[in-house]
Amino acid sequence: MAAKPGQTRNARQKPGKAQFDEANLQRLAKKSPYALRLTRHKKVPPPVMVIKERIAPEDRDDIEGLTNPRAKHVDRGILHGESVRACLPVLKRILEEVKDDQGISLNLEKLMTVEGIKRTDLNLPLDEAAGARLALFFRLQTKVKDTDRIELIGRRVAMFSREEAVYWLANVTTSDPALRSWAVSGLRMMLCGESGDPRANRILERLRARG
Repeated sequence: MAAKPGQTRNARQKPGKAQFDEANLQRLAKKSPYALRLTRHKKVPPPVMVIKERIAPEDRDDIEGLTNPRAKHVDRGILHGESVRACLPVLKRILEEVKDDQGISLNLEKLMTVEGIKRTDLNLPLDEAAGARLALFFRLQTKVKDTDRIELIGRRVAMFSREEAVYWLANVTTSDPALRSWAVSGLRMMLCGESGDPRANRILERLRARG
């Protein structure tokens, strides 16, 4: 159907449907501290999200013998299946704070919908705060089966300051396996308790009520 005089294509866009410059998002994701990839994976059910950290050339410890080292992206965690759908409010909360270099919101939270998370070919740029929070959340929820406890972890990590998220992420990704294991298990216990603890549901309902 033809547009009415003076009516643009964007004006005919369905209400609430966000407009994104995907080429710009992809460009920003290549240089941002972290990137959230909406993708697919043979071994896990969709939707699939992978958080990647950008390691600058000067911060790499594997450049010996390289004449022109470049930045590389390292996987920091994965969230998939029902856990993604259960945690959409958490993801929206973390992503809504992401801005570009001019301080303009990228509106990434508007992609966190039932339709938006079906994408399997998109990289979203993240600043250090959002990237560290998501990386920490994705790492801690691994092996947790109860989606309510996963959501509780996410909601509490979303409340971390940038400094707290960066500090704890360094601990749960340290190269020492013993220290890494202690950090993951200890922080997970602090955030969502043990499996089957009825108090976790009470705390989760209280956080949900806050929005």
